[in-house]
Amino acid sequence: MRIQRATLLMTIIFIASVIYIILYFKLFIPTPEQERNITVILKEHNIRSDFWQTVSAGAQAAAKEAGAGITITGPLQETDIETQIQLLEEVLGQKQQAVVIAPINDDRVTAELKKVQEANIPLVIIDTPVSLKSAAPFVSNDHTAAGVQAGKVTLTQTGNNPKSVIIGDFVTSGVSVEREKGVRTALLPYSGSVYGTYYCSDSEERAFLIAKTIMKDHNDLNAIIALNESAALGAANAIKDANKTGLVKLIGFDTSNYEIRLLEEETLNATVVQQPFNIGYLGVQTALDLLEGKKVRPMTYTNSIVVTKENMYSPENQKLLFPFIDK
Repeated sequence: MRIQRATLLMTIIFIASVIYIILYFKLFIPTPEQERNITVILKEHNIRSDFWQTVSAGAQAAAKEAGAGITITGPLQETDIETQIQLLEEVLGQKQQAVVIAPINDDRVTAELKKVQEANIPLVIIDTPVSLKSAAPFVSNDHTAAGVQAGKVTLTQTGNNPKSVIIGDFVTSGVSVEREKGVRTALLPYSGSVYGTYYCSDSEERAFLIAKTIMKDHNDLNAIIALNESAALGAANAIKDANKTGLVKLIGFDTSNYEIRLLEEETLNATVVQQPFNIGYLGVQTALDLLEGKKVRPMTYTNSIVVTKENMYSPENQKLLFPFIDK
């Protein structure tokens, strides 16, 4: 009888000890947070693309600061729609915690994004607007405001007497649409200031041919507003080929090593530069906030800076033109 009582007492003490240990570790010993993983899918994941490498650097900085895991991927070219679709399909198969994407403008990509939302995977869109039934948080440069900046610098460069054309990439490009809207808003008070808008299909060669033809058709043309890099590079070659450097002002967007050289030689008279590091950083930060159940802004915009040869060597603009990237 005494043995049974002793056994029962030991059992009770053992159970109480186990409960105490469990409660102690649960209440007083900090446990590591559940690992948070973010997948970032860029339009272009190419070491030669300064813009997207800077977006990538910003995304990595945000993840590192928060102690989160991050995977950054994307096609080698912005026109490789199939690869971006495949990457989204992989996300669905792996059930990633959150996705940040700069989507290529295509209905098939949009369809995959809807599937990501239906799978209840937190989704953040960066850089390029996309139409979804259930809007995802959007982090981007304010492309319409940037267009206004391009229009205003066109006025400055032409002495408030612009005779211009606009060259974009694709008629369906949401970024080009917003930039053109801003440009036309700035130039609206000046009658006959824009002869038209043309599209180069993101081809430098096609932009060259468009600019060359336009300069022949309009002898008084004094400005070309190129809405992306390929349009700017093609137009620059056409201006140089026609010996009209300085006579036809070229206003571009973004920056690359090629555009910086064109600024230095004054073939490119101004470029409207985004802050891609901030886009990547804020995109990942927004995704982390979603994972933590925080309320996020439906739209977060970053600003652009107008860079010319006169101000390109300022410390602030040097950081934009030559961002520090680990390659």
